[in-house]
Amino acid sequence: MNKALFFLRLSSIVLLASCVSVPPKVIGDMGMPSMSGQWASGYFVVAPRETVLVVIGVSGRHHSRWDNEISEAEIEAAREDAARKVAMFHGMKVTVEAFNQAGASVFDYIMDLQVSLELNTDHTRFIEQLTFDPAQDVFVFQGGTLVRFKYAASVPSVNRAGTADSNGRPAWIDSRNLPKVEGHTLAVGFSQNQAQLKDTIMKSAEATAARLITSTTTSIATSVDDVVGQGSMTYIHNKSEGNLTGFRVLEFWIDPANMSVYTLGIARSN
Repeated sequence: MNKALFFLRLSSIVLLASCVSVPPKVIGDMGMPSMSGQWASGYFVVAPRETVLVVIGVSGRHHSRWDNEISEAEIEAAREDAARKVAMFHGMKVTVEAFNQAGASVFDYIMDLQVSLELNTDHTRFIEQLTFDPAQDVFVFQGGTLVRFKYAASVPSVNRAGTADSNGRPAWIDSRNLPKVEGHTLAVGFSQNQAQLKDTIMKSAEATAARLITSTTTSIATSVDDVVGQGSMTYIHNKSEGNLTGFRVLEFWIDPANMSVYTLGIARSN
């Protein structure tokens, strides 16, 4: 069985995008939110069916594309991005490691967080199984293209309204007011802005997977004390790892203040 390995390091660089914070309009109980409306709000609600997994694939801008035109190269890049998200749904091993260094001075404190995702299956096997409606599921923006893909799978329903607070932020952004789904765990992940929107959205989803693992598994910690000059330094290593199945993104929000992304995700409880 082929496996793909991805590494996440949380960092901050500039994202070239913009949005205004208002909730998206949902078209009926069985309809999907408008892609253009979701882009305008920065608030994306990924509405699945019981027999359909919905994933939003994102691509960066292809060098040959003119403004507002649909690029076949960007569609295919978005399809591959969506295929990775389908592979995450089918199962992955998640390892979260936190490295802390602390000394006597406040300036001696350093923290580094690393997350690795090992997919159970090669994502390329899902590429040809993804479908979309070119008239309804494609949105072209200055920095790339978003495509809403559908993939046949058994998906449990989640009762939620995609509501926003008075500031236009999702009600779940502070990890409160999370929906309840029997046999499943929900978590909120975050990524600071990256060079491209596709990277920010993916890293936020990966951070959500990491939060699910750290909230459902036991962390193993090791500590080492070391004498440095006239003082001392403590090195602490925390590690959590486990398997996630049925992981998918329910909603994500692009913060217009700093272009960071928050993601609400769900996975089956072990």
